[in-house]
Amino acid sequence: MSISVSTIKKVKEKAEKTLTLLGVDQKTAVSAEEGRVRISIDSTDKALLIGYRGENLFALRYMLALICREILPEGTSLVADVGGYLKDKEKRIENMVETAAKKVRDTGMEEMLPPMNAYERMLAHQKAAKMNGITSYSEGSGNERKLFISKEQSGGNEKS
Repeated sequence: MSISVSTIKKVKEKAEKTLTLLGVDQKTAVSAEEGRVRISIDSTDKALLIGYRGENLFALRYMLALICREILPEGTSLVADVGGYLKDKEKRIENMVETAAKKVRDTGMEEMLPPMNAYERMLAHQKAAKMNGITSYSEGSGNERKLFISKEQSGGNEKS
């Protein structure tokens, strides 16, 4: 799915306007990658924008996704990152899945990952899906939802 330069420009304008209305001094860059638009924000208000464990950042992403939904092609997701926080978080999750997968291969026992929000679980599932002989699934609901990494069973599919 290709995202046009004019769409990227419109997303940038909407993000900058929204952040300015919120009173945030910022520099914003927007890029397109693999069916998603990434808004990278640099600001002196990083801690405020990110919040505790990224809660404010996820709320900001949700708000920007609602604001931009009419201009984004159908099926395109929007990611907002402040000061590289989300990129670092994505890398930590990938490393966590790789470590768990190694333990699963070595021991044959499934591994449970620490609690994660829905976006983080999605990243973990995507990483596990790319690994040969490894699968992932989630169980539970709400704050009790847990993600497991296990050996792929013949004919088995990922659950979520």
